[in-house]
Amino acid sequence: MTRNPNNEDVFRTHTVPARRIRARVYACLALALVYAALEHIPQAIAGEDNQAISQVVSGKQLAAKLRMEFIDLSPQIIEAAINKARFRPDIIERMLKPYEAKPYAEYRPLFVNSKLVELGKPYLMKHKAIFDRAEKKYGVQPEIIAAILGMETRYGQYRGKDRILDALYTLSTGFPRRAKFFRKELGHFLLMSGEENLTPENLKGSMAGAFGTAQFMPSSFRAYAVDGDGDGKRDIWDSPADIIFSVANYFQRHGWDGSKPVAHWLKNVPDHRLVNKAKKSGTRKWQKLAEMKLAGIGPLPDMWKNDDRVSLLTFDTKNGEKTALVHYNFYVIMRYNTAQNYAMAATELADMLGCTKCANK
Repeated sequence: MTRNPNNEDVFRTHTVPARRIRARVYACLALALVYAALEHIPQAIAGEDNQAISQVVSGKQLAAKLRMEFIDLSPQIIEAAINKARFRPDIIERMLKPYEAKPYAEYRPLFVNSKLVELGKPYLMKHKAIFDRAEKKYGVQPEIIAAILGMETRYGQYRGKDRILDALYTLSTGFPRRAKFFRKELGHFLLMSGEENLTPENLKGSMAGAFGTAQFMPSSFRAYAVDGDGDGKRDIWDSPADIIFSVANYFQRHGWDGSKPVAHWLKNVPDHRLVNKAKKSGTRKWQKLAEMKLAGIGPLPDMWKNDDRVSLLTFDTKNGEKTALVHYNFYVIMRYNTAQNYAMAATELADMLGCTKCANK
């Protein structure tokens, strides 16, 4: 329909073929989708220059969302925190280049090395009584906990230099892909600061807002941190008992079974439908080891039992692509850090530290 100079609607006297109409509709829809996508892509992805990164959500908008989502937080606390927060483009820049995205051949040497073993073994010996108590209570091997602490902060040597308030504020307002997650963590951070009598603007940690020797996110701290030394505080910065017990509690609560293995590098991988399906599904689906054995997986160390929940993962190693049989315990490590590279490195480091159940050779 078109309009004449007198503003009256008149029909065109010619018709348009249906195929041309469909083509125009599809073109318009495609263009609309492109524009919609562009609206949700952070400017940081468009280039490497920090100047390309901008704050896409204002502090005022963030405050309004926090007030709706965290009714236990007073508007005054939210406003005060946001007024003290700084938007840091460099944090987004670093978030776009995570170590975990590297091939395992490049990632592994960062953590599975003699230096971390040399730091880890004395740490295990120094705090042996605490590790023993934690293992008795939570069923998590000392070497697994030590591997996590070594990878996260070199046993407390490097806890991060970014202000947590700045990191969470920046990622809540300038990192749309995960803004909701970091906004939630900012809310938990403010609640945690009040509960633990901490000053938000003084706390430092990683670029993602993790902190302490254990590098907990705020929501994880509130849910899983424990007072291991009985002094009435949950100090995951400087109290070895609180640090070790908190990591052990986290693993237990997510399903860790200390009587079970973690991962095993396979020397031969049969070309079988079930095997290929397991490699494709990874940690999204688990099956009984007995089924994998029927598909030709093995032989395996005695610690692997037929009723174990397992899957298969492939890694780009220095010797080419290799496949590992992984137990559900492996996925528990991935709950701490979602990258399978991280979980495998932690398993291998724990093995080097003496974990008999982590053997993956």
